[in-house]
Amino acid sequence: MKITKVLAIALTAMLLATTMFGCGSSSQSDSGGSAGATELETETEAEAGSETTPTTEKKSIVLISKSYQNQFYQAAFKGAMDAGEKYGFEVTTNGPDSESNIPQQVDQVSAAINQKPTAIALAACDPESLQETLTKAKTNGIPVIGFDSGVPGDTSGAVVATAATDNTNAGAFVAENLFNDPTFQARMMEGTEANPAILAILAQDSTSGSIVFRVNGFVDKMGELLQTLDGLEGAVEVTGQTIWNKASASPAKVKIVITVPPSTNQADIQTAASTMLKVPNTVALFAANQGAVDGLLGATADGMDLDRAAGKYKDLIVVGFDAGKGQKEAIANGSFFGSVTQDPYTMGYEAVRIAAEIAEGKTPADIDTGARWYNSENITDPEISVLLYD
Repeated sequence: MKITKVLAIALTAMLLATTMFGCGSSSQSDSGGSAGATELETETEAEAGSETTPTTEKKSIVLISKSYQNQFYQAAFKGAMDAGEKYGFEVTTNGPDSESNIPQQVDQVSAAINQKPTAIALAACDPESLQETLTKAKTNGIPVIGFDSGVPGDTSGAVVATAATDNTNAGAFVAENLFNDPTFQARMMEGTEANPAILAILAQDSTSGSIVFRVNGFVDKMGELLQTLDGLEGAVEVTGQTIWNKASASPAKVKIVITVPPSTNQADIQTAASTMLKVPNTVALFAANQGAVDGLLGATADGMDLDRAAGKYKDLIVVGFDAGKGQKEAIANGSFFGSVTQDPYTMGYEAVRIAAEIAEGKTPADIDTGARWYNSENITDPEISVLLYD
């Protein structure tokens, strides 16, 4: 009995020990398995978050033009919308009532910054007035992309790239096409010291980059070309606006006269155009953007006074810039000698594409969106007509 009891006690002790160790082992395994599962779930959730965040977080861009209703900018907005669909951007468009409403645009840029978009695309009415606001964009890590006139002279560091026409080259392009007209050359050579030939330029303003560089390009190239004509070397003067004035080396036989209206509203531009048309011996006139063209058309009875056969100013050689319904009609019927068009659609499209590059961590570069000459002979060509907005 004693042996049996001892054996029973020993067996019982062994069973208890086995059970205890088995539970201990099982407990560690369960505990370890539970901890491992929790860690795996945490890692999986983190991985899932890192994968889904870029696709669920909507990228956005705000385009702010110099004048919201301007047909040129409406074409740019269309390009931006199309690019937004391709690159997954929510596109918001805005702009002041007119290009002279600088405070309104400053407020719009500030409001856009508060929305914390992926990027802002901007055509600045007055770059200097926007520097403090753009510094805020830089501080908030919001890149700014220039389009059209962009933001020349930016000191904030917020502007990372620009999608625009090289306006210096485009202005020179207008000058070259005008100069190549034999009638224009012959009439400019008729200028004398007593009665200089006048080449007029209607510049909508003298602050926006697109206008300034365009006039720069036109004036420099035309001054160079005119002085290759007999009797005109050193006899070409640029006058009318301080930033462009350039004295001639000898008494002027040709004067390039630049006029800037007091504001960019159509009434002021039209009044300026009317005054320019009264200047004697004006051979040609360059309207440097759509706003200037529209003002000139308004001052000439919607262009009827420019009619080449019977118009009041039938002998005036007019060249323009951009497009628009009125300008296209003037080109088609021959009232305008010709114009240069930009590509606003591509400007808007490229602004969004640049924003997409930035979102991917790439370093963007400036894009020259180009310019084309059009006149009554090629205005209906498909490669031209697609660039001409109404």
